[in-house]
Amino acid sequence: MRNTDMRFLLVLTVALATGVAWGQSAPGKTGLIYPLVAGHGGVVPLPRAAEQPRKGVKAVFDITADAKPGEVNKGLEQVARLVNLYGAAGLKASDVQIAAVCHGDADKAVLSDAAYAARFKVAANPNLPLIRALQKAGVEVFVCGQSLHELGFNAEEVAEDVPVADSAMNVLVNKQTVGYAYVPAP
Repeated sequence: MRNTDMRFLLVLTVALATGVAWGQSAPGKTGLIYPLVAGHGGVVPLPRAAEQPRKGVKAVFDITADAKPGEVNKGLEQVARLVNLYGAAGLKASDVQIAAVCHGDADKAVLSDAAYAARFKVAANPNLPLIRALQKAGVEVFVCGQSLHELGFNAEEVAEDVPVADSAMNVLVNKQTVGYAYVPAP
């Protein structure tokens, strides 16, 4: 345990000194680090906490949260936070399997820049850079095809790198069937 703590502190010190692996702290939130997803889901390293991130974990996020046009979806921020918790503990993104499915009011988070701008009168979808960073970290991000239809969105309006699932329920059931822990992100 002591060697693990020392290795973690060494990695943290080197990363903070170089500024490469940890990103920048958000304004007004000192002490937060962003080891795997820069600028989103900042965490505070707690190497002596009772429960620590573990290699091999599988989690599926059920994202239903709405966000005001131009703001990042809080459910996607929660996904980034979990990824960064693993990074802060010295794990790589490939050490865990994380999936997220957006449905209901969260559907607008996955719209292409053009569709988002046309519907909400803002320059671009602020969620897409985060979604791409999550995907780069190995997170699977889906959108529910049923709620897209219910809300009047077309599958063609979804950003091309976000797969449309038959339904959020299918993603949640399928992932839990193969051992993913369910994480609500309302």
